[in-house]
Amino acid sequence: MSKMKKIAAFIGIMGLGAAVLGGSQYAMKTTNSTEFCVSCHSMTHPQAEWEGSVHFSNRKGIRAECSDCHVPQDGLHYFKAKVVALKDVWHTFVTNKLPDQEAYEAHRLEMAQRVWEDMKETDSATCRSCHSFDAMVLSEQKEAAQKMHKLAQETNQTCIDCHKGIAHFLPEMPVDNAAAAGELSKHGAEFNGSDKTLYSLAMNTVQFAQGGEARLMPFAELNDWKEENGKVKATVKGWQQVGAESVVYAGMGQRIMVALLGDEEQKKVTLKQTVHDSVTDSDWKEISFEVLADKNSVTANVAALNAFGNNLNQTHCSGCHAAIGADHYTANQWIGVVNSMKDRTSMTADDVRAVTIYLQRNAKDVAGSSH
Repeated sequence: MSKMKKIAAFIGIMGLGAAVLGGSQYAMKTTNSTEFCVSCHSMTHPQAEWEGSVHFSNRKGIRAECSDCHVPQDGLHYFKAKVVALKDVWHTFVTNKLPDQEAYEAHRLEMAQRVWEDMKETDSATCRSCHSFDAMVLSEQKEAAQKMHKLAQETNQTCIDCHKGIAHFLPEMPVDNAAAAGELSKHGAEFNGSDKTLYSLAMNTVQFAQGGEARLMPFAELNDWKEENGKVKATVKGWQQVGAESVVYAGMGQRIMVALLGDEEQKKVTLKQTVHDSVTDSDWKEISFEVLADKNSVTANVAALNAFGNNLNQTHCSGCHAAIGADHYTANQWIGVVNSMKDRTSMTADDVRAVTIYLQRNAKDVAGSSH
């Protein structure tokens, strides 16, 4: 090959490379535009939701376009987002997966979960391109926001853990509380003589052995038990804070509720010791009392109780954010976390009690907790 042909070939290759590079950059830029994103008929539904959100119109005049939230800007995740997006072309022009809003709603949950997983994987990189903990003035936020953002920083949570349903409607989450509770009740009276500890299935009223009544919480432990005339006679142990003896907790300073006592019943407990807790700067009494419980209200199958509590967490607490593991917070922190979010769910008061105590019993500061 002559020298001139080699030069021409080199220039041709360089030109072809430049054309490919330029074309790729143009394609990447074009497919990042909101106009391109909403050009498919199936995107008219999420477009309408976005246009009604604060990410489209707000008092500061800042708008988050589709790619601002859905396309990370770092190389690897950027490339992955573009490759994965090819499936949308396939489903639009080949399978017609989302021909109308009914089909879109049928697939909303799976699509939302896929986006949440992607954002979790990138540590909410697209959110953080606009929102930064370093730039937040927490004191100017609402009290609930201050509390949750502080906890998020301390426990390394990511934005999408809590902030779902911001620009698009949340999917319907299938929930059947009654069925789950009914399934749990099947484990009532599930114990035998070799079981050392029994557990209260739900909040229920029991008789004091010395007369009177008490209310046991879900997961309340019954020890040194025996059956008497179709009932279970057992000892309940716990701690009372001096001055607030109506509530019995599982541990000193750890507010995992075990039982509620009336004024007369408080006088009938057996006092083991009184200890000053430096953390709460208060005195605590270690106590015990004997109760008679219906055998169908207790079980030795703590795994069934844990499964019920975990199901409540996964079902109700993942509507706005990814379900948070029990070991994410301390036992006492979980009280505030659950209380701040319970009104956004369809949980009953019994469900709230059960999921709170489940999370507390498996919290990061509870010895022997299983996660």
